[in-house]
Amino acid sequence: MSYESEKLAATLKTARENKGLSQRALSARAGVPQSHISKIESGAVNLTVSSLTAIANALDLELALVPRKAAPAVRTLTRNVSDAPKATPETRKEIARLAKQLEHIQSLKIDSPAFENLQRQFREMRQFGNLIRNPDTLRSIRKALKAVEGEGGIAALQDASKQMKSFRNTLAHGIANEDRVRLPRPAYRLDGENDE
Repeated sequence: MSYESEKLAATLKTARENKGLSQRALSARAGVPQSHISKIESGAVNLTVSSLTAIANALDLELALVPRKAAPAVRTLTRNVSDAPKATPETRKEIARLAKQLEHIQSLKIDSPAFENLQRQFREMRQFGNLIRNPDTLRSIRKALKAVEGEGGIAALQDASKQMKSFRNTLAHGIANEDRVRLPRPAYRLDGENDE
C-alpha cells in the first residue's frame, strides 16, 4: 500500500473513531462489508473509489479534487475544523432533554407561530452545540417550556422562544456569556486620542 493510501486509510479510521462508530456500525451505514473496512484500515487491501465514496459519505466527509496550489489552505482549514471543541456530555444531555420537551409540546398540537419559531431557533442553536460551555441556559429554557401545559401556555412559548433566540444569537456571534473577556488596553496611545 502506498503512503497516500495509508494516510487515507488512517484518516478514515480516525474519522470513524471520532464519530464513535464501530466498524460494524460504519459497515451498516456505508453498505461496505465490515471485513473490507477492517482490511482497508489495516492496510491489507487497496481502497477502491466506490468504497472510499461510500465510507466517506457515511462519515459525513466530502471527497474533492483540489488543485495542488490550494492543498495547503485546504489542509489548514480541515485541521481547524477537526480541532474544533466538542460539546460536553452534560451539554449533549441537556440538548437531548430539550429536544424531548419540544417533541412533547408538539404532541399537544399547539398551533402557534411562537412554537414554530422556537423549533427553528432550536435547530439553529444545535449547530452551535460545541460552543456551549455551561448548559444552564438550556435548563432555563426547558423549565420555561414545562409551563406550556399550564394556563400560560402561549406566553411560556413566547418566553422560551425569546430565550432561545437570544442564546442562539450569542452562540452565533461566538461569545458565550461566561466567555466574555474585556479586550486588553493598548500599551501606548497616539497623541490626540482620548482615554475613555
